Amino acid sequence: MLLSRITVLLTFVALLSSQVPSNPSAQTSIDQSAEETVQRDALPANCRVTLPSDGVFEPPSPVFGWSSSRTPDQFLYGTAALWTVLPADGTLRGWGPEKPGDFAYHGKIGWYRYHAPFLEDGPVSFKGKRLDGPAPTFIEAYDSTAYPGKDGSPAMIVMGMDVPVFGCWEFTGHYKDQDVTFTLWVTYSEETASAHALALALRVPPAKKRAVQRVHIDPEVQARELGYRVLPEIPPAAQATYGTVVLHAVIGTDGKTHELSYVSGPKLLAQAAIEAVRWWQYRINVVSLEPYEAQEVDTTISVLFSPP
Repeated sequence: MLLSRITVLLTFVALLSSQVPSNPSAQTSIDQSAEETVQRDALPANCRVTLPSDGVFEPPSPVFGWSSSRTPDQFLYGTAALWTVLPADGTLRGWGPEKPGDFAYHGKIGWYRYHAPFLEDGPVSFKGKRLDGPAPTFIEAYDSTAYPGKDGSPAMIVMGMDVPVFGCWEFTGHYKDQDVTFTLWVTYSEETASAHALALALRVPPAKKRAVQRVHIDPEVQARELGYRVLPEIPPAAQATYGTVVLHAVIGTDGKTHELSYVSGPKLLAQAAIEAVRWWQYRINVVSLEPYEAQEVDTTISVLFSPP
């Protein structure tokens, strides 16, 4: 029984390629109660998700692991210049946040190209915007290089797909002059939550942690390590206020921001900047792989509030 449940978990991962205060709109969107989370399982009529009927990408040559461009569970979507794999029912199912500040959905998404590579001079970006309620819009970026195979297989990269809250989301993948836009219903799944709980129970306890060192890194250098950000929202009380807010931050060994505090810039926008940056994630400052060692980073972060 245990082995079968592990198999279910691994299969699920393979198929997917897988409280912030003050601002009322952000607070409402992020603080989804457990009751609301469970009720959101059904696809609402006003969420027009992307389905195979909207178009299935037919690859010019066979794709490894795929005998067809459409299966009962998934389908290929996009063009030869940029395409991905979507769930056939237009629904992503997650286990929900384990604690305040966690993502409602945490997974992976693959991007593919035929006859052309992915190059680091043009990172792949992934933008999410909630359509059915307030939530922070996010942008995830991934720098990598991948080339098509000599056998005609496509170039492929896999990047994170982290959604702050459950709901109806419009996503856009972008690479250079190519865009692929689709809509998915992101919701809670008891089955997925159970599989995740099993994975946590089977996880080997970490070895005794060593003392973590903290180093200072220049803000411009550290800014290049940003991989995930939500866009700051100007609060109603500061609608005519724009500019750059500078925050002091510690980037932890988890890549998340900690110990945020205001340094300079329009004070009316300080809390909104903190609320946005709390979601930001950076590449971890790893200094050794064997034995593994990562450092905390002391730096400042500039948050730009531009006019609409």
